[in-house]
Amino acid sequence: MIKSFTAALAGVLFLSACADGGTPTITKPGVGQPVSGGFSVVAPNAPSGPVVDQFARNFLNTIQAASIRDRAEYCGYIFRNAGGQLEATQPRRGTFASCEMPVPERGRGIIASYHTHGAFDQGYDNEVPSTLDLLSDFQFGMDGYVSTPGGRVWLVDVQTRTTRQLCGRGCVISDPQYRDTGDASIRPVYTLQSLQQRQGAF
Repeated sequence: MIKSFTAALAGVLFLSACADGGTPTITKPGVGQPVSGGFSVVAPNAPSGPVVDQFARNFLNTIQAASIRDRAEYCGYIFRNAGGQLEATQPRRGTFASCEMPVPERGRGIIASYHTHGAFDQGYDNEVPSTLDLLSDFQFGMDGYVSTPGGRVWLVDVQTRTTRQLCGRGCVISDPQYRDTGDASIRPVYTLQSLQQRQGAF
């Protein structure tokens, strides 16, 4: 099911990217198209809340070790299969600070995106989602889940247009090389504006 689902989505790609101390040079998907207006690839009756949160956390935990080892982001989608069960697409390997994914479409059962932030690097502010992470999910009216080198999991919440920490440091596999270089500055919730302010100051 995962292979056929991924194949069905193949074609046009969009990028998820992390902040690297500067402005990402990646073009956002759908530039020139409305970002709001009620568009969503997620069905109105799609599951959400703690059940999806826990599935995402568990799944991200299974790919954290590979992401840290390879010093690369891994990304994909969480979807509801024909039997109504939650599944995740086969993770796609990206670069140290970005990951390409097929553009999500309506009618595919997509519920949310997911991606890891790879290995620890003091030059990257990758203990929080990037502004592009938020914008990419907002563009398609879906939630997103992000795991970090320190083992945090974040929810990008399209309804509130915020990102909030679902669980803190070490709640999923973390990088043994991780060093606390600013944990105290990490807020439990960010708006797009407050995240821009943080990353502008990083």
